[in-house]
Amino acid sequence: MLIEKNIIENQNIKTRSYNMAHYRYKNKVTDDLVDARDIVKQIGRMITENKADKASVLTNLANAVKKIESAKYFVDRE
Repeated sequence: MLIEKNIIENQNIKTRSYNMAHYRYKNKVTDDLVDARDIVKQIGRMITENKADKASVLTNLANAVKKIESAKYFVDRE
């Protein structure tokens, strides 16, 4: 009985600390990564349709990289 109680308490402590620490910025990270993915998909469509110029592609890629860096920043804060 005592061993079972100890096992349950250890599992609860591990679960609680894991859930609190790893999901604090989940929405921000998800939003940034989805935005970056959408920007890259849009650039790909523009290129395949021959509607892209060099300046706009570079600007959009820079914006996508900023979104990824923002997501990385919040992941590192965990």
